[in-house]
Amino acid sequence: MKTNLDIAVLIMAAGASRRMDGIKQLMPWRDSNFLLETIKTVQNTNAKSLHVVLGSNADFITTQCSLEEKNIDIIVNANWENGLGDSIAHGVKILLQQRPALDGVLICLADQPLLSFEYLNSLIAEFIKHPSKIIATNYGKKVGVPALFPKLLFEELSVLKGDFGAKEILNNKSNVIISLDAADQIADVDTSLEYQNLINRTNNTLNS
Repeated sequence: MKTNLDIAVLIMAAGASRRMDGIKQLMPWRDSNFLLETIKTVQNTNAKSLHVVLGSNADFITTQCSLEEKNIDIIVNANWENGLGDSIAHGVKILLQQRPALDGVLICLADQPLLSFEYLNSLIAEFIKHPSKIIATNYGKKVGVPALFPKLLFEELSVLKGDFGAKEILNNKSNVIISLDAADQIADVDTSLEYQNLINRTNNTLNS
């Protein structure tokens, strides 16, 4: 079993977060903001590299997070308005130009701030055991991201379109998916109310 697989992480942070009062990637979280805390989490994993896909407000986010000073690899999708699928496709195409020998791509979102590096490492560990499978996150009746995709699906990832992200692939590949349970670490934050609920939930946990 090959244990030194070359796995890259794509943090998807290209959207405009129109349902939030503010730029979602920069919403305060822990010691910084959603994007920087997600970067910090990924940096603690066993992945070989980390890449952030930006689009809306790309220059402002880069400056506010000092991404260039931190030597974070930035991929900007000029067509981000075409949806998450287009941003994933763009990110994967750039990655493959840089590293054609890549074994796997782990797709994460910048708005799942409860995810731990231990959970992401569990996806990577499962992928090392099953390098031709998709290792995805269990959402009950469906699976989703974070999800680690093998080399044989890179071509499909690179032609994604629309705003459904990788859902089409995940929905059509159930026979090659292994799903892991992230338990209470799943919390998508798309609205200001969801953000406030997350803050309240976290404070309640800290105070209990």
